[in-house]
Amino acid sequence: MAAQKRRTRRPFGAIRKLPSGRYQASYLDPHGQRVNAPVTFTAKMDADGWLSVQRAALETGTWRGRDDKTTVGEFAEQWLATHRVRERSTVKYRTTYQRWIRPTFGTTALSAVTPAMVRKWMSILPADKPAARAGAYRVMAQIFRAAVDDGILHESPVRVKGAATYTPKRDGHALTVEQVHALAAKMPEERRLAVTLAAYCALRPGEALGLRRRDVDTRKRVLNIRETVSARHDGGQAIGPVKTAGSVRAVHYPNVLHEPILAHLREHAAEGQQGHLFPSPRFPGQPLSFGGYTYTFRLAVKAAGLEDVRPADLRHTGATLAAATGATTRELMARLGHTSPEIAMRYQHATAERDRAIADRLGESL
Repeated sequence: MAAQKRRTRRPFGAIRKLPSGRYQASYLDPHGQRVNAPVTFTAKMDADGWLSVQRAALETGTWRGRDDKTTVGEFAEQWLATHRVRERSTVKYRTTYQRWIRPTFGTTALSAVTPAMVRKWMSILPADKPAARAGAYRVMAQIFRAAVDDGILHESPVRVKGAATYTPKRDGHALTVEQVHALAAKMPEERRLAVTLAAYCALRPGEALGLRRRDVDTRKRVLNIRETVSARHDGGQAIGPVKTAGSVRAVHYPNVLHEPILAHLREHAAEGQQGHLFPSPRFPGQPLSFGGYTYTFRLAVKAAGLEDVRPADLRHTGATLAAATGATTRELMARLGHTSPEIAMRYQHATAERDRAIADRLGESL
């Protein structure tokens, strides 16, 4: 008679094989309640690994059981108060949470939110606001990832494929040189340079408005991009650091802009090295507001006989004109100050000398 295989009792937890062939792991928590793994496992060794992690957490005091009381609203408020991002981003996250997330999930326990509830929530968000939908989903996903990191949840229920991205309704388009000059001519004299700098140096609108005297090196003919101006939100600052570290850069301006820049420094820029290139007409020491700039920009677009032109199109114009000089993708990315870490590493070797050549050749075309 063959000897029967001796079964040994597991020192911690339990594993059972399901009819599907997968393995389910579970253990008893300090309160005597059974806790199942949030997922099933293909291999038994994976279930063993999960139990080992849970046992280690219990023995080291880092284990935290399921929290059935903390609501989405309570946790979101704590997260918003401690999440370290730029002030403008914090305001944007809070506004997004209050408008799109709190009405549906504010009083719901974190542990009660299911993937089906998240999908239903996504289905009722306005289809004609794709950017708002994607932004709301991203904030929701961050909140629940933080809850997982804090041990409140085993996994996040926010996992709708593709929900964090969207296709813009309108792509940027490039203006011709003639259109840029026509647009600038219709701007108030003290704001014309903001249009030509944005167009020929491929600056974001806020980057052009954020320039100070110290940022303009007329000897090397370089603009040092360090700050940006944005619309005020909830009392937030109108000027602050540029979007990312990759956006801090030196951009050579075309020779044809040299005399207009000197004239602007003499006649319109605020005094002192900290003085703004485009100062506010109402608040001394402050830059021209983003709202004030966009208002006059819209009037100038109409006066110049143009249609569907936005401030961001000037940056697209600058990139297109620079590409026409034969600049490589690497050089263009360095000139534009892209923010992706992968792109920043890939294109960090673009040289200032080549950027000078791009600016000179661009000047010839103008």
